[in-house]
Amino acid sequence: MAYIFTLLFLISCVCLVVGLIRPRVFGRLFKGKATRKQIGIVFGMMIFVSFVLVGASPAPEGYEKKSSEPKVDPVISQESKTENSTTQNNPVEPNLPAPVANPDNTSITEPEVKPEPKEEQNQVKDLFQVTEVVDGDTIKVSLLGTLRLIGIDTPETKDPRKPVQCFGIEASNKAKELLSGKKVYLEYDPAQKQDKYGRTLAYVYREDGLFYNAEMIKQGYAHSYVRFPHPRLDEFNTYQQEARDSGRGFWATNTCNGDTTKAISVINTNSIPLLPISNEVNQGGFIKGSCASLKKLGLGNFREGDPNYTKSRDGDGDGLACEMN
Repeated sequence: MAYIFTLLFLISCVCLVVGLIRPRVFGRLFKGKATRKQIGIVFGMMIFVSFVLVGASPAPEGYEKKSSEPKVDPVISQESKTENSTTQNNPVEPNLPAPVANPDNTSITEPEVKPEPKEEQNQVKDLFQVTEVVDGDTIKVSLLGTLRLIGIDTPETKDPRKPVQCFGIEASNKAKELLSGKKVYLEYDPAQKQDKYGRTLAYVYREDGLFYNAEMIKQGYAHSYVRFPHPRLDEFNTYQQEARDSGRGFWATNTCNGDTTKAISVINTNSIPLLPISNEVNQGGFIKGSCASLKKLGLGNFREGDPNYTKSRDGDGDGLACEMN
């Protein structure tokens, strides 16, 4: 049936073309004058119907749909045949590690053991933002809060029980120079992660790799803290000896000569004669004037708690106003 419908489809196409060119040919078919519109409708319908019937007709017997790509049989070279026959006749034994002799003369093949990656290679370093430098050995970082740095001890500047110690301000300023606004990663002592005040104990590394704890000792701004043992104590002691031998920082003879327990030269305004200063200027122990005018009178280095200490006079916020060298 598919052949009949196909033939009908072709005849309809030819009639449509001829009728559109010369409609008079089909005058008798339409019993009068045939128009192109009539011819287009009739033969168009015949083309559509025959096309649908062709598609709906079953395929002829013996017809097989062939693949668009030709089937290619694999070609086996003579060399491959030779290798396959050789392999079948002489199977290849797998390469195994050499047997290890035991004391009882038996042989055991030990499997190859691959080394596991080191813990340092798998460790992801978490970065923390330094939010405040309290002093040379104490800082604050994001998420964790206050850190007490392991293994170093800097001269005091903020302890209310102690005076500002020799080179304390310099150590605090050095800490700000190295850490203010920086991102750091931390290393902990597995034996102790917090001190008795709840502060996290840590070695501090800057994002660029600078080991802050060690750097402060190397430059003579911090002592190696030997009161509590820690994993890097011997290393820090070596850095301290090098700084002392080189006269760096507070080890210099013209600074503290290594003795940072002594207080810096702080002038007590209560012991200064106030005769040159009028009563208008001196009110309740507070001396009016700028730091420059006070220094001309030999007054300065006012600590927090002193009547003459104000935040406006302490520009760097280190707890000491109108600093004098």
